[in-house]
Amino acid sequence: MQDTTTTFREAKKLIEQSEKILLISHRRPDGDTLGANIAIHLLLQSMGKQTTLACIDEPSERYAFLPDIRTFVREFDFRQYDLIIVSDAGAHYMTQFHTIYPDIFSGVVPVLNIDHHASNDNFGTLNMVDPVAPSATVIVYRWFRYMRITITPSIATALLTGIYNDTGSLMHSNTTEEVYLQSADLVAHGAKVHTIARSMFRTNTLSSLKLWGRTLENMTVSNDGVCISVLTTRDFADCGAHPDESGGVIDLLYTVPDTTYCLLLAEDGKGNIKGSFRTRRDDVDLTLLAAKFNGGGHKKAAGFSIPGTIHKETMWKIITDTLLPSASQFPIQGLTLQQ
Repeated sequence: MQDTTTTFREAKKLIEQSEKILLISHRRPDGDTLGANIAIHLLLQSMGKQTTLACIDEPSERYAFLPDIRTFVREFDFRQYDLIIVSDAGAHYMTQFHTIYPDIFSGVVPVLNIDHHASNDNFGTLNMVDPVAPSATVIVYRWFRYMRITITPSIATALLTGIYNDTGSLMHSNTTEEVYLQSADLVAHGAKVHTIARSMFRTNTLSSLKLWGRTLENMTVSNDGVCISVLTTRDFADCGAHPDESGGVIDLLYTVPDTTYCLLLAEDGKGNIKGSFRTRRDDVDLTLLAAKFNGGGHKKAAGFSIPGTIHKETMWKIITDTLLPSASQFPIQGLTLQQ
C-alpha cells in the first residue's frame, strides 16, 4: 500500500465525491468481508449516501445478527453508481461478479479496493491494500479513525465480527497487539462481543456436526505430516449438509499437532472443487501452493477453486501438483506418496 495517510485521504475524497455507492463482498462471504462492508455501509448511510450491498452468494445464517445482512443483492447495474467498494477480495475474480459483468472493474466506475491478502492484484482505481494487516476490518478501523468518525455500536459490532473471523476469535498467530487494542476499543463502543462469539464459534447445526465427523473419517496424514481430507457431494448429502457448511471445517485438520500443513478438498455442488490450506509453520508459504491452482490468500492460510469433481484421478493430480513439489520448496525430508 502506498503511504497510508495519502491512501486514506484519497479514499475519503472518493466518498465525498460520490452519492450512490455499491459495496461488494467476495463469494462465499465470511465475517471479514461482511463486517467491513456493513460497517462502511452504516457510515455512508449516516452521511446521507445511497448504498447497495452486493454478493454473488447469500450470507450464512450465522451472520444474522449483523445489521442489514438480508439486504444483499446479486443483480444490479454497476454503471448507475458513482463508486464501487470491494472489501476483503484477494483478487478481482474473488467477487465472481466479473463473470456476470465483464466491465465492472474496467474503470468505468471508480473502484476502492480494501484488502489484506498478499495475492491481491490491485484491481482498484485506489488500492487500500496491506498484506500484513490481520483482516480487512482492521484496515477499515484504521481508516475510520483517520476520518475521526463516531463509531456506533452497530459499526463496532460489524468491525469486531471481521476481526474475530480472521483471527479465529483472537487465537490465530495474526492476533497482534493492534488487534487487541482495536478489539478493546470496539467493545468500549458497544460491540456485541458475546453475540459475535456465540454466533460464529459456539453455534453449530446437527448437519454441520455430522459433516465434521465425516471430515475426520476421511482424513489421512502422510509420514511427513501433511494432513488431507475430502468432502464429496455424497458426503454433504449423507450429512444433510449444504456445501457452505464446510466453512471452518479446515480448522479441525489445523488442530492436528506436528503437521507441516493441512489441505481440505470439498465439492461445492456447482461443479467445482474448493481447496483450503492451513499451516502453523513459519517456514511454509501456502500462497505458493494455492498459486498452482490460480488461488491465493496468506502465508499460513490460503485456498483455491477449480472445476471438477473429486475422484482418484483428480486427487492424484492435486497431490502431485502440491504435495510432491512442496518437498523441494519446504524443508520436508523424504516425502513419499503412492498412487
